[in-house]
Amino acid sequence: MRLLPRRALLASMASTMTTPTRALVVDSHLHVWSSTSKFAPGKEPPANLGDAVASAEAFAAACQESGVDRALIVQPINYLFDHTYVAGVLKDNKDKYRGMALADPSQPAKAAANELRAACATAPGLWTGVRFNPYLWPESARSGAWLADDVGMRLADVCAELKLPIGVMAFGGFSPLVPSIEALCARGDVDVVIDHWGFPRAEPGAAPSAALKFDEKAFGDLCALGRKHENLYLKLSAHFRVSSQDAPHTDLQPRFDAAVAAFGADRLMWGSDFPFVQLNGGQQASLEAVRKFSSALAPGARDAILGGTARRLFRLP
Repeated sequence: MRLLPRRALLASMASTMTTPTRALVVDSHLHVWSSTSKFAPGKEPPANLGDAVASAEAFAAACQESGVDRALIVQPINYLFDHTYVAGVLKDNKDKYRGMALADPSQPAKAAANELRAACATAPGLWTGVRFNPYLWPESARSGAWLADDVGMRLADVCAELKLPIGVMAFGGFSPLVPSIEALCARGDVDVVIDHWGFPRAEPGAAPSAALKFDEKAFGDLCALGRKHENLYLKLSAHFRVSSQDAPHTDLQPRFDAAVAAFGADRLMWGSDFPFVQLNGGQQASLEAVRKFSSALAPGARDAILGGTARRLFRLP
């Protein structure tokens, strides 16, 4: 039997070995915009969130620096229901981005459903979620059924049909939305995703500040829903909006532990809230905070929170 030279033998062994690869990191919550596309009247971004900070190009650069592989872009309020800019970004980056469209609940139910279908058609197969912004509902509807009124349920019908999870922004406080979130979850045919830790703040709508106080009851309500409904998910995103500390936001560690206990890692996902996070520590610091929060978890659970959950739920490549 002919023996291979040492160098050839090592080369042969190397060719049969599989190089370990890290799990993909997914930013599950961000917005992008550019002055090259017309903003909705009165929705222009502030000067410190211009193209150099908030454009798709700026986001791509941030991801390269932070080690982020995939992303879910949420339609920004700056364009309201004109999905053209984000649709273009999705089509140009279909190998790594998916989008969450913005529903318009101000119309009659049938018209709202038709408009949502049209929005999703701007980038077929690339819009894989729909945002329900509660504060776009008419003021007269902002109680009781709220997100689960006739319009909301018709929109949810479209989401169920197209397999699009519903994202809920509770900027004005989580507790008032509990009945409608409960009703959406009870349908059983659509997944519901709560943004930004549920915005559990004693002063809803307040700007990031060291004076922010955590709303224990609201967070308790959120965790109770998480234990009850297996189709309810939570984004651990925009830490700066709910923490009273700068990055690494260590005051959120016990909240993280409670969220894991209530939801499990397979219903939790990290998100940065780019570009706003760039003014509040940066995307990389946000990611590192969750890495630290999850350091005691098993590797599979940690990987789920950092990317696996979002990748599966939003059908990212």
